Amino acid sequence: MLRILVYITIAHCFLFVVSPGSCAAEFYVAGWNVENLFDLQDDPEVEYDEDFTPQSPKKWTKERLEIKLKNLADAIGKMNNGNGPDVLGLCEVENRKVVEMLREKLAPLGRRYEILHKDSPSDRGIDCALLYDADVFGLADSKFHFVDAEKTRDIIEARLHRDSGDLFVFVNHWPSRHNDEWQRLKAADVLRKRLDEILAADPKADIVMVGDFNDEPDNIALRDNLRAAKSKDNLPAGALFDTTAFLEDDKQGTFVFDNKWELIDHIIISPGLLDDAGYRWKDDSSERIDRDELIYRPQYPNVIPRPSTSYTRNDFHKNGYSDHLALGCVIVE
Repeated sequence: MLRILVYITIAHCFLFVVSPGSCAAEFYVAGWNVENLFDLQDDPEVEYDEDFTPQSPKKWTKERLEIKLKNLADAIGKMNNGNGPDVLGLCEVENRKVVEMLREKLAPLGRRYEILHKDSPSDRGIDCALLYDADVFGLADSKFHFVDAEKTRDIIEARLHRDSGDLFVFVNHWPSRHNDEWQRLKAADVLRKRLDEILAADPKADIVMVGDFNDEPDNIALRDNLRAAKSKDNLPAGALFDTTAFLEDDKQGTFVFDNKWELIDHIIISPGLLDDAGYRWKDDSSERIDRDELIYRPQYPNVIPRPSTSYTRNDFHKNGYSDHLALGCVIVE
C-alpha cells in the first residue's frame, strides 16, 4: 500500500500523517547552560555578581549584553529545524529580567513563550529557568526544589499539560565539579526523592530531565543516586535512561575542561517515555547541537575544538555563545 507523508504545521507542532488513522504530534525539548547571562547591575544581595557590570575588568556593557542575547537567540531559533524549541531549560541566568530580554529576542519565531523562574540561593546570582510555548503546553503546576548544598541552584519542576496528559520537565544545574562531590549527591537525592513520589502515584509518568548536572554518566551521583542508566535495553526496575550517554562513547561532550571533552549536560527520561502510552521519546532523537558557528577551533597544535564562549578571562568575543553546547530531543504525543 502506498504510504503518504504529509507535513502540517499547527502552532509550531508537526503532525506526521503516515497512514490512514495514525498521526503523532512531535515536540522539541532542549536544555542549555547559556554561560553567565547577567544584567548590568550589581545586586547588593548577591555576593559574586560584580564581575558582570560595566565597571568590572570584563566591561560587561549594554552593547555586550545585546550581542550575547542576539547570539543566544540566533542559536535557539535554529533549533528544531528553525522553529525553536517547544520547551527550553536554561542554566546560568541571573534573574527573570534577562530571561525576558532573551524572550524578546526570540519574538521572530512567533512563539508564545512563558517563563518559569525563581531567584535561587546561589551566591553567584545564577538560576535556572524554563521557557515553554503556551500555545503548545499549558502549565498545570510548578515547584522549585531547594538543594541544601552551600547555596546552589533550585531544581525547577514543571507539570506541562495537553489533551494527552501531563509531561513533567525538570531543569537542573547541580553544583560545580570544583565543589565537593557530596553536593552533587545531595542534588541527585533531592531530584530522585521527587521522582519517586511521582512514580509512586503513576509508574508510567512521563518525565524528562534536562540541564547541567556537572557529572558524567558513570559518576556516582548520576549512576547510583539518580539511577540513570546508559542504555534503555533491559532497564532495571525504577531506573531512568540517560538518552545522551551515547555522546560519551562517541568521544563527544558538551563542555571542554583541561583540553578534553566532558559530558556533563544530559537529557534523562523516565521509563514512561519509552512506552506507547501518553508521550514517548522519539528513538535516537537526542542530539548535541554543534553547528559550526557554535564551535571555536583554536589555531594551536594539540588544542582541541570547543564551545565558542563569550569570554576568555576578561576578553569578550563578539562571536561567542556559551562554554557549553545545548542538547535537544523529540517527544512524541
